[in-house]
Amino acid sequence: MLEIFEIPKEERPKTLLLSLYFFLIIAAYWIQKPLRTSKFIKAVGVENIPWAKLGTALLIVPVMMLYSAVIRRMPRGYAAFACSLVFIGGSLFFWRVFSGDSPDWAHYTYFFYIDIYITVMLAAFWSLAHATTPPDQAKRTYAVVGAGGILGGAVGSAIVGWLVKLIGSANLMLVCAAVLGAVAWISWKLSQMCALPMPAPDPDPGFKRAVAGARLTFADPYLLCIAGMVACYEIVSNIVDYQFSAATAAAFTGEGDLAAFIGKLSTANIGVSVLVQVLATSIILRRWGPRGGVMVLPVLLGVLSAAYLGIPTVAVAALLFSSDATFHYSINQTSKETLYTPTDEAVKYQAKAFIDMFVFRVAKGLSALMILFVNLKLKPAGWDAPRLGLISLVFVVAWAFLARAAGRRFDALSAPAA
Repeated sequence: MLEIFEIPKEERPKTLLLSLYFFLIIAAYWIQKPLRTSKFIKAVGVENIPWAKLGTALLIVPVMMLYSAVIRRMPRGYAAFACSLVFIGGSLFFWRVFSGDSPDWAHYTYFFYIDIYITVMLAAFWSLAHATTPPDQAKRTYAVVGAGGILGGAVGSAIVGWLVKLIGSANLMLVCAAVLGAVAWISWKLSQMCALPMPAPDPDPGFKRAVAGARLTFADPYLLCIAGMVACYEIVSNIVDYQFSAATAAAFTGEGDLAAFIGKLSTANIGVSVLVQVLATSIILRRWGPRGGVMVLPVLLGVLSAAYLGIPTVAVAALLFSSDATFHYSINQTSKETLYTPTDEAVKYQAKAFIDMFVFRVAKGLSALMILFVNLKLKPAGWDAPRLGLISLVFVVAWAFLARAAGRRFDALSAPAA
């Protein structure tokens, strides 16, 4: 396979290690994510998911600030190794907690833990990958590395789907600990292979970069359109996720049954996402550019949100959830990233970081507050989970308008000079 990507023999061991590293990180995440959802819903209640998501949005910023402070004080490979050990300990801790009757705080803590895990481990992985891979090698090898992550998602969710009822959800956390043990070994091996030095002192702290990114974003209507798209998507996606959780909580009585269903559905979603990415994304981008690509998901989620208002069944909720998962990680993500290509370096690194981190988190917190308001104030008046689709439709319209404007601006920026 590596010959197809024209990867020289001397680069293949490192490429395979990075691909396996990415595979294992994502596999561990997709083993734990369905467990987190099913445990939380059955122990605490689906109506409390917005509180957990709001807590996650508030926690991620200080956690990433701590991670950034730590990683600047040690070589990249050792930092990734240390992160792996921390999360091995976390998996063993939650295995012990969930082996018996667990209190409500454990389910909230586990909810926060999974989001912190994927945020930190992805940051550690890409930091190590970028430190060990020069730009010319990245062009050849990152396609293989990225494929490892996609395959890891499929395998991890399949493990839950077909094994959770056989060995129990708590024991799957031991599987995660073993997977992260392999991650720790790979990060140590890569640090030894590449003899990574200490990172250079950062004269421009993250806070200053965030301020610079905010200034660039608010000064450019094009970037404001992209930021608005990110915010609208996150709000709609969180509402869709809550609707799916509410529908499945009512349909499945057992925690194992619910975890198995989510795992199997996620496996199918990832498989379809790969097919969409391979068969449709490149065709749409070649023919219509990102202008066409960024319109696909808002139109699809708008139609299905309206359908769920009229037909509030588990099947429609699952189709709505699957459409988000399938098309976001394929055509929508690829098209959105393409919008940045005609911009300068400051935008690509500073404004994009501000949008991806700050705008994304603010929108996640805002969506949680919206759902909480509906549950606390409007639910007694008959606003059940399907009615949240009315809010989704408002943001879908705004999202489509912003996507259309961004697509037109991309065409203007990309047009050859006369």
